[in-house]
Amino acid sequence: MTNWMMYGKIQEYKRNGLNKSQVQRRLGIDYKTILKYWDMSPDEFADKRVNAESRTRKADPYKDYVIECLQKYSDMSAAQIYDWIKERVGRTELSFKERAFRNYVRHIRKEYDIKKPDTVRQYEAVDELDMGKQAQVDMGEISLETSSGRHKKIYCFAMVMSCSRHKFVLWQEKPFSTDSFIQAHIKAFTFYGGRPQEIVYDQDKILAVSENHGDIIYTEGFQNYVNTVKFSIFLCHGSDPESKGKIENVVRYAKHGFAEHRVFKDIHSFNEDCIAWLNRTANVKTNDTTKKIPAEVFTLEKEHLIPVSEYSFEKAVNESISYQVRKDNIVLFKSNRYRVPKGTYAKGKRVYMILMDGIVSIVDTQTGEVYAKHPLCTGKGQLIGQKRDERDKSRSLLELEDSVKELFGNADGVSEFLDSIHQEKSRYYRDQLGVIRKLFEDWDKQLILKAFQYCMEKELYSASELKSSVIYLESVRKEQKAADNKTFALPEKYRGGSPNVRDLRDYEEAMNRRVAGE
Repeated sequence: MTNWMMYGKIQEYKRNGLNKSQVQRRLGIDYKTILKYWDMSPDEFADKRVNAESRTRKADPYKDYVIECLQKYSDMSAAQIYDWIKERVGRTELSFKERAFRNYVRHIRKEYDIKKPDTVRQYEAVDELDMGKQAQVDMGEISLETSSGRHKKIYCFAMVMSCSRHKFVLWQEKPFSTDSFIQAHIKAFTFYGGRPQEIVYDQDKILAVSENHGDIIYTEGFQNYVNTVKFSIFLCHGSDPESKGKIENVVRYAKHGFAEHRVFKDIHSFNEDCIAWLNRTANVKTNDTTKKIPAEVFTLEKEHLIPVSEYSFEKAVNESISYQVRKDNIVLFKSNRYRVPKGTYAKGKRVYMILMDGIVSIVDTQTGEVYAKHPLCTGKGQLIGQKRDERDKSRSLLELEDSVKELFGNADGVSEFLDSIHQEKSRYYRDQLGVIRKLFEDWDKQLILKAFQYCMEKELYSASELKSSVIYLESVRKEQKAADNKTFALPEKYRGGSPNVRDLRDYEEAMNRRVAGE
């Protein structure tokens, strides 16, 4: 709850003639807090503080457990205690939110004088990457108490998708070798359902530090694996948080948010508990940087991953022949010409033509990027694919903008949305408008307007974010519809026909016999 000092500041700025928005910017607190205390008298505020101190909190049933955790592990975070409570009671949701629980733990620390040591590390923001473009990998180690009372060191492999921040963590009892490092990649790609185009590794750590004990990247076995799966490698240097900050956060989160303070029993159950933690907590919490839920964003990013089991191991290596991209951006395949986007051609550029379920996927042999997908043509001499030019050069930019605004109807905030896109992506504004206009051709208008409101609430100003939101909301709608149909479907044995209905006289005779017996 707000203290007397903050309440006094609000009232002081109010007396000085500042409006609520100005006070909110000056104090840096939530606007709802300003509204709550704007017209409150000192006596009313004093009563609220007394009531707040004496009221029962939703987390009180777990107070003893919270105190026990903090007294035993003074550095334990509120997030980890919150997750332990969910695990303890066997639920994925609690009756109180994590934000409120953080305040509750802060209050407990103050009441029982349990201070938490402060550690600070500086990072610098970097540009966000496209979906499926990159993942980051790192390893760590931690010493845990075992069920016998001794301590044992275990080692983790962690991977995170740079766009969605979707995480994977695998633990083992020995330092990673070349073989176990490769196996960890295979399990990670199985977990994700595919692989990204590029993986970032920490050069110094992978080659020389004790946390992974490994000469891994440049061993013959790993190099053969990379040649087979064909993802690109980016090696960054030590003390380079701009290149590998995401995965460092994940390793630290896995060590201190999941593993720390746990009693180690066996590696199998430990990994099972870790996957449950990923699904329960790590991948469903809103990311502090992107303000999105990794699991939700990953449902979209997964479509951009390259299937490993389907062709990276078999097709691309053993069966597929690479094909040349010609100067006119076409690829000759089975006596037909298949288009790739303009600009794909480069000297020496070669692709795989992956045929699956009647669809030909044109995939870069080096990066694994999918340039185009076309239906397989059974004829000969055909040019497959439409010439794509998303820009509408026949209309002025203002006319195109006005036409897009008309598509939104009377929706509030359209001008603000487009102005923000224009300001942030001025060079590509025409392309952004073209993508938005194409959305109205391909999707339901009400769905687009709902996605637009979501983007405005989250301050996501781009055509791609709007498109991603539309796709996500449509997937949620389909899942809900499928669940409803499954829930209310009548079992087959009860379908058709009508139930047998007894004659009312049967009941009257039964009642008469009962009365006569009495």
